[in-house]
Amino acid sequence: MFLLEQLNLADFRNCESGEFHFSGEKVVFTGPNGTGKTNLLESIYFLSILRSFRSASGRELTRIGSRGFELSARVHSRGYPETLKVIQHGNRRETLIGSSRIRRSSEFIREFRAVVFVPEDRNIAGGSSSFRRRFFDMLISTLDSTYLTRLADYSRALAQRNRALKPPVNRSIVAAFEPELAANAPSIAALRRQYAGSVEQELNALLKQRGGGEFRILYRFDYPESESEYLALLEKNRERELLRACTGIGPQLDEFEFYLDGRQLRHYGSTGQIRMISLLLKLAEFNLVRRSASEKVAVLVDDVTGELDEANKNRFFDAISGADQQFFTFTEFPALPYFRDAEEIPLAGRLGKRND
Repeated sequence: MFLLEQLNLADFRNCESGEFHFSGEKVVFTGPNGTGKTNLLESIYFLSILRSFRSASGRELTRIGSRGFELSARVHSRGYPETLKVIQHGNRRETLIGSSRIRRSSEFIREFRAVVFVPEDRNIAGGSSSFRRRFFDMLISTLDSTYLTRLADYSRALAQRNRALKPPVNRSIVAAFEPELAANAPSIAALRRQYAGSVEQELNALLKQRGGGEFRILYRFDYPESESEYLALLEKNRERELLRACTGIGPQLDEFEFYLDGRQLRHYGSTGQIRMISLLLKLAEFNLVRRSASEKVAVLVDDVTGELDEANKNRFFDAISGADQQFFTFTEFPALPYFRDAEEIPLAGRLGKRND
């Protein structure tokens, strides 16, 4: 039994309303640019982890002129059918499984897992540190719900402390958010270090299959891993941060440095090497999720194979073939043997006119 049978959207991105039914394990959304193909992948991903792979703001997910959005899906996750539903209204969110309201995000996101491949993935290896932090945050959140909770709590406290650091300043309010930061930052760092090691090991195994090369991840952070020491450092830095009007230590500044054969990839890697390592990082993510998650796994592929030659396309399709269900986007249905048994869903005219 495949994972996702039905998907419903209302006021999500450029879609006023839409209902889609899936009858196979491979689904291909086709249509010209701007028909909403990526938006459909994004909606599936959001139902898996309550986050977007494109935006951190819920407001950007809401159709222009609307005050919120709704997503729902009928899934087979643990041997029986279930309905997942998300209702977002401004900053308020309601999540339901069946008719039961789910109050904790960590309980809702245990139904299925999703790994997404998008053209922007090349920024993981070649872009700024924020892309690498986001890659690891999404990976770890997919596998460890406690990490998602800690990251959300830390990010909320960080935003509130940064606001409090701006004039007019109230020092007691600034200090009030520091225990929350100190309670979560060390465990965030510990999990980032753990999964950096797992990704490094997985990627080296993939490189070995392709003829070799040595890949290393150097995880850099500049704060104590003890809650009490972290809290003391925040207190020590408070006056300096009042002048800067921002928090100068914490996971929001962590860096993951990638090295290929001893050379820092971002500075010395060729365009081809950066593209290759970025794709292998996502394949490493998929392998880790597939092996570690007890839930079913969906793969979402947003037209990322266009730059691959025939041999690498076949390697890519072979690598993701272990997913429980696969969703692809193309402007036209691909004339490749891999898609002979795929279900095509044309989107032209079905999801509005805003660009995806």
